[in-house]
Amino acid sequence: MSFRIEEKILINKYQLSEFKEYLASKGVEQLYNTRKINNLYFDNTQFQMYHDSIEGCLPRKKIRLRNYTDQKSFLEIKISSTEGRFKTSNEISKEKTDLMKNAGFFDNDYGPCKAVLYVEYFRSYYKFNDIRITIDKEINYFSKDRKFLGFDRNQIIELKAPIQKNLNDLLRDFPIPRSRFSKYTNGLEKLLEH
Repeated sequence: MSFRIEEKILINKYQLSEFKEYLASKGVEQLYNTRKINNLYFDNTQFQMYHDSIEGCLPRKKIRLRNYTDQKSFLEIKISSTEGRFKTSNEISKEKTDLMKNAGFFDNDYGPCKAVLYVEYFRSYYKFNDIRITIDKEINYFSKDRKFLGFDRNQIIELKAPIQKNLNDLLRDFPIPRSRFSKYTNGLEKLLEH
């Protein structure tokens, strides 16, 4: 497991082409074709992961099943700690995926967790030196039974860099204000409004 820096930038759809022009001017290369991502998030009955995220508690987790366009499923656990952030990702079978969707997941820190929220979006992938850049757009939120809850007007840019990266260099390369943003917390707030 390796820690990394993750910073987020929120832009609207009108700023997206300007940002892509900026990437092109820096010689940034696209790593993969844009693909659709479908995440199913888990939480316990008290929504403790949601509350930990809102309060900025450390350490904290997000647990999700991620499915790409190619239909492969991965169990991902994202951990934020005082040392930084890291993610584990393990491909799982369709049978285990179906079992988790129905029966849930047991986490040593959060206890029994159930499926609570789907988030779907399109992601583009780029690389600049040692920085990975992703752009997420057309973000839609659904309940666990696939009831549409709403969408996000923002496009989310994530900068992912090694933990030893000089933050001044990261700010120099991408001099755009950073934001705090979580698809899970935004989606869960929409779910709780219904």
